[in-house]
Amino acid sequence: MRNFFMLVLLTVLFAAPALAQEEPKAELFGGYEYLRISGGNNCHGGGGNLAYNVNNWLGGVGDFGVCKVTGLPSGTNATAFNYLFGPRLSYRSSSALTPFAQVLFGGEHVGAGISGVGSGSANSFAMTLGGGADYKFTDHVSFRGQVEYLYTHFGGATQNNARIEAGIVYRWGR
Repeated sequence: MRNFFMLVLLTVLFAAPALAQEEPKAELFGGYEYLRISGGNNCHGGGGNLAYNVNNWLGGVGDFGVCKVTGLPSGTNATAFNYLFGPRLSYRSSSALTPFAQVLFGGEHVGAGISGVGSGSANSFAMTLGGGADYKFTDHVSFRGQVEYLYTHFGGATQNNARIEAGIVYRWGR
């Protein structure tokens, strides 16, 4: 009987830390997005994503962002909308910092107009490769910073862009 109680006590002692490190089932991110577009243009806007975690280290992500291109000649405007999906690998530990890496595939839609002349739009395949880290404030709220390479291919030419995002993550479910 004594051995049984020792076994139960050891199981509880070792199971408690393991439960504390369980992954959240879903994460919702929203924040600022900056794109540095090939050719020297800047694009400022907002982005968001929803992730479902399959286990402690693997999740699936749906990512969306929209921004307005700045630095164009007077009377010209452009916006970019990206929609990407793919896997995310996370390293979760007892630390408040959770680094991650992801590769996402999807598309980008760009619309542009010139005052008095007209407007146009184009779609392209898009891919990001990069990562970032979440800093946990509470069990449900974290701050995220991430940097990614964004590949697009408009008009028969390849664009090598940089994408930076920062914002708040809300997590739920275990």
